[in-house]
Amino acid sequence: MTTLEELGLLKMDFLGLRTLTVISDAIKLVKESKGIDLEFDKDMKDPKAYKLWAEGKSIRNIPI
Repeated sequence: MTTLEELGLLKMDFLGLRTLTVISDAIKLVKESKGIDLEFDKDMKDPKAYKLWAEGKSIRNIPI
């Protein structure tokens, strides 16, 4: 990215923006369809909690 900046170009991460949109849409759909409010911890400072999140494990097993 430094080389791009040196050339006066701007790097934009559209894939990252799309991913955030998908996550946001999924949270809204769960709320609408199941009435469940999901919280997404953006900090993830607890390594054990992050490991569970990365493995797709949660506090409750909710049937879909």
